[in-house]
Amino acid sequence: MILNKKQTISAFMTDTNSNLSIIGSFQIIQDAITELTGLLKIDGITAKEQYNAMWVFTKTVVKFYKNIVWNSEIDVSCFISYISIAKMYLDVQVTDASGEKVLYSRTEACALDLETKRIKKLSAVGVDDTMLTENIQTDITFAPFDVVDLPLIDKVQVKYTNIDMSHHTNNIEYLRFILNTYSVKEIETKPIKEIEIVYSNQSFEGDILDIKKTTKEENDYILLEKDGKIVLKCKISY
Repeated sequence: MILNKKQTISAFMTDTNSNLSIIGSFQIIQDAITELTGLLKIDGITAKEQYNAMWVFTKTVVKFYKNIVWNSEIDVSCFISYISIAKMYLDVQVTDASGEKVLYSRTEACALDLETKRIKKLSAVGVDDTMLTENIQTDITFAPFDVVDLPLIDKVQVKYTNIDMSHHTNNIEYLRFILNTYSVKEIETKPIKEIEIVYSNQSFEGDILDIKKTTKEENDYILLEKDGKIVLKCKISY
C-alpha cells in the first residue's frame, strides 16, 4: 500500500528564507508515516491498546534535493519498503507540482514491549508481508559512521513540550536540539544536503542531555548523551 496525498507548505514549516525548513521536512515525514500506519492499523495508538507495544524509530536518513517555498503545493507518498522479523523501513518521498523530487527519507522502525522493553516480532503487532511495497527504486541507504571523542558544546534539559505520546523525547525534538547548535548564518549559507540519525536510547522529561559536535571533511558529527550513555548520533552532510 502507498499513501499518496497533496498538501501545501504552511508557514510553520518554513525557515528564515521562507523555504521548507529541516524541521518542517521531518514533520511532513513523521505525519506521513503516522497516517500510513494508521491506515494499515499498525499505528502507535493501536500498538499500545491492542498489542501492549510502542513503536520506536531506530534510524532515519533524509536526502534533500531542492528548496521549495512557502505556500507551494507538494505531493507526499509513503510506503513500507522492507520488512524483516523485527524491523521495517518506511520511505517518504516529497515532490513539487512539476514532479521534481524535493526530499526522500527512509526510517527504520521496531516495536518494543511496554512491560519488558524488549523488541517484539513485527508479526506480533499486526505487520505482515502484504503491507510491503516492492520494486521501488532509490539510492538511499543507511551508511554506518562513528562518533568518538567529540567536544561538548551544549547541554539541554528535556521539557514537557519535547515529550510525545510514548512519554519519551519525540524524534523531531532531538533534531531541534541539534539544529540549535547552528547559527542562522550557517544554515542560510551552507545548505544541508543529507541528515542521518541513529537512535540508540530513549530520554525522558527532566533528563539533561550533553550535545557534542565536530566537523570532518564537509560532514558534521553530533552526539547526544545522557549520563555518559549515547542517546543518538547524527551525521549532517553539505
